[in-house]
Amino acid sequence: MFQSVRARLTWWYTAILALVLITFSGISYAFLARAIRASTDAAMAATAREFASAFSADPAAASGASVPLDFRYSDRALMVMTPSGTIVTASRTLTPAESAAVSDFVHRGSGGFATVGGAAERGGIRVLAMPIRVLSQPYFAVVSQPLHDQDQRLQSAARAVFIGIPLALIVAAAGGYVMARKSLAPVTTMSLKARQIGAETLDERIEIENERDELGFLALTLNDLLERLQQAFDLQRRFMADASHELRTPMAIIQGEADVALSRERASVEYQESLRIIQRASRKLTHIVQNLFLLTRSDSGRYPVHRSRFYLDELLHECVQSMRTVAASGHVALDCQTPSDLLIVGDEELLHRCILNLLDNAVKFVPPGGRVQVAAERQNDGYAVRVSDSGPGIPEADQTRVFERFFRGDRVGPARSPAGGGLGLPIARWIAEFHGGSLTLERSGPGGSVFLLVLPQGTAQDSGGDDVTPAHPDTAIGR
Repeated sequence: MFQSVRARLTWWYTAILALVLITFSGISYAFLARAIRASTDAAMAATAREFASAFSADPAAASGASVPLDFRYSDRALMVMTPSGTIVTASRTLTPAESAAVSDFVHRGSGGFATVGGAAERGGIRVLAMPIRVLSQPYFAVVSQPLHDQDQRLQSAARAVFIGIPLALIVAAAGGYVMARKSLAPVTTMSLKARQIGAETLDERIEIENERDELGFLALTLNDLLERLQQAFDLQRRFMADASHELRTPMAIIQGEADVALSRERASVEYQESLRIIQRASRKLTHIVQNLFLLTRSDSGRYPVHRSRFYLDELLHECVQSMRTVAASGHVALDCQTPSDLLIVGDEELLHRCILNLLDNAVKFVPPGGRVQVAAERQNDGYAVRVSDSGPGIPEADQTRVFERFFRGDRVGPARSPAGGGLGLPIARWIAEFHGGSLTLERSGPGGSVFLLVLPQGTAQDSGGDDVTPAHPDTAIGR
């Protein structure tokens, strides 16, 4: 029925106010009517007492003398009646309505007054009786009064209510609509501003008038959302730009070597050399694509995990053995020191890749004659694995960015191993966080760097082996 929030607020405000006014007016009318009746009864009782006192003090009253002039009122009638209901004297002639009301009041009981000292009402006539004695004879002083004036007062009050409530509701509805419109004006402003913000203008923010009220809190929340969206968009743009740059180099090499090889007839040795160059570029391209695919699946939180029970010490020795050939080619010593029987529950393939990335990163930047060491130890309910090297260390300015994707810093590895794509450490950190652990740069300096990998031991219930989709932590930073 009401489409806008302003209209709904105005409607509910008016409806609640109408309910309050009607309830208050009804209760007030009831109390007013009761007060008027009580005031009328009190006045009639006072008149009856005065009249009874004067009549009792007059010995001639029993003979039916007329009512004194002081007790002749225009709005009420006074009379003296016997217990059987016979009128001895009256201040004036009763109207038919008054006679019927008095007769009904007298004969309502069994041949006598129904309510001695009380009052009754019939046909708009109020009747009150009070017992008196004159010369030892019982009589009743009776007062009757039409309620026309009281009814008019109540009708005037009712007319004031019937006229006043609609007028008050009209004024309240208009005022409520103006207040709702003014109160919701900042929401409209925020909506218009939010519509103007797009992918190219995510740096703009919604103006906050008052941070302490609800609308200010809403604007602050929206600005926080825009800040997170801007960071996500910037990260996505940088990721796409870096990925495009990394993919362009091997593709250019492949295309260039193919063009050179096909430009003229060549010897078989030259073709083989070109194919070897293309093969190396293809492997690098495949490796980059696989890493990008892994990061994409990790960001979406849909990477299937195959958990199993295995020994971490055996995995570390296996990874070290796999890297010995690469390390030996650069005259780098590779050593592994771990206690035995380090039982762990996790994805063995992912952890294998994590350790290999750490070893590859260490070996790559250690000069000939250097050393890379892997050490593991039990720590609380898990294990701590340290990969240390004797390389030149990471510049202090780059240490906070070593886990950013595609970040490679200014240093260059030995001639035996070109710098990678800057995805090894990001993937290693994601794998650690994927298992509920962490990967940090413990220290780095001229004497080398130490990376600390902390992994929980896991439980037997985690080794079901089915593909699952665990909650994936934020992997926005990486190296």
